[in-house]
Amino acid sequence: MAQGKVSTMPPSSRRSTPVIKDVAQLAGVSVPTVSRYLNGTAKVSAEKREKIAQAIKLLDYKPSFVARALANKEMDSVTLLTSLSNYWATTEVNSGAEHAARDRGFLFGVTSLDGISDDEIESTINRVLSANPAGVIVSESDEIAIQVMRQIPKSVPMVLVGGSRGDAPYQVMPSEREGGRVITEYLLGLGHRNVVHVHRAEGPNNNTRTLGWRDAMKAAGIQAVEAYQIGVDLEESVELGRRLAHEDGVTAVFAGNDETAIALIKGLRDEGARVPDDVSVAGYNDQTFSRMWDPPLTSYSQNFVELGAAAFEMLYAQIEAKRAGEPLPEPECRIIEGRLVVRESTAAPHPRR
Repeated sequence: MAQGKVSTMPPSSRRSTPVIKDVAQLAGVSVPTVSRYLNGTAKVSAEKREKIAQAIKLLDYKPSFVARALANKEMDSVTLLTSLSNYWATTEVNSGAEHAARDRGFLFGVTSLDGISDDEIESTINRVLSANPAGVIVSESDEIAIQVMRQIPKSVPMVLVGGSRGDAPYQVMPSEREGGRVITEYLLGLGHRNVVHVHRAEGPNNNTRTLGWRDAMKAAGIQAVEAYQIGVDLEESVELGRRLAHEDGVTAVFAGNDETAIALIKGLRDEGARVPDDVSVAGYNDQTFSRMWDPPLTSYSQNFVELGAAAFEMLYAQIEAKRAGEPLPEPECRIIEGRLVVRESTAAPHPRR
């Protein structure tokens, strides 16, 4: 047999559906070598990799997902546990993690924590782990997610998305607090002295947009007024916008997300306030519709897709090390930076008409 080539003759015991033994026989290598090639658990020489790849192609071999799971004692799959599963940011994180998992040949599943009680946490974790996933990603947005994370066995590779720095050994964080600070500093830099902040409920951590707003106001020597917390019903934000239109000294509003910003603009306009002539409004997340709004919305762009992809890659590094019997990677907290996107909804303050 020529070096780097495999025989085109099929194995003598050719089955209608080829199995891993057929691949090994045709490639002239052992079954464990083929298994290592498929699982990526150890290095296989370039020559053997080429032979195995050719044999797989000639036989049209399809690796058995279940068989590999039995060999590894776990499935080539990962599960992401998340609350606020219907939020845009959550779906973007999920999308990034799923695409990264698919690129590595892993199945990806999402388990929603929305609405579960403290009593249901253990049974939820048990259901997830009963499928023998290779690892778990937890997306932190509330206290339930934190409780779930703390109950996952340490033997299971895990990555935390969000939370406070140091909440988990392996962690990927968006630049939430930094983004809140940057966008507030931008508004202050335009000359506004009272940047009002409106936000929804935020996670129990020290990496929130509201804390970034406070950081910027404090650094500027401005006594920050209490932020307005609103719910998911956008009518609340519309009504708040109507009230803010009549408050003295309000020339700039930093909304914690783009939907809230647009609802506030509607409320301001209902009362005759012009945006940005009378009141500047900035949002957060830079969703697609932000650039198409009238006026186009200044916002802070968060790359949530990259956040999800980074979380999976950090998890995959743990999975590979565990399967190869090697030391786990050093603990890491990776920050995914965002950027300020300036559009026409913000401007320097002008006297009210």
